Amino acid sequence: MQNESLEQSVQVSIAEKVFTNSPNMLVLCLTVIGLIKIYTRFEKITTLADNFLAFVALGYLVATVLSYLAIRAKRSSRQMKLAQAADVLFLVSLTLTAAVAMFMTFALAG
Repeated sequence: MQNESLEQSVQVSIAEKVFTNSPNMLVLCLTVIGLIKIYTRFEKITTLADNFLAFVALGYLVATVLSYLAIRAKRSSRQMKLAQAADVLFLVSLTLTAAVAMFMTFALAG
């Protein structure tokens, strides 16, 4: 029983961290999308990076909503499931952000 309570406390703590960091990453994605649009307009090139970042930003948005719902959930089982889903989605979005950064580094450098 105490182990389950500790696990729930950890999940809530993770959900709170996702809730505070995910909007920042969302804003970062939107800023980079805007910068890519400006760069491609001046250089007369097209890139898929802004399209990928739009989907990544959506991932951060959904992670934010899931973490908020996890924090507000009354039942501990639902709270844990929502927190885990938010955590996984945040990590997937973070990985995709890194992949887009690598893509941008190599595609726009040359």
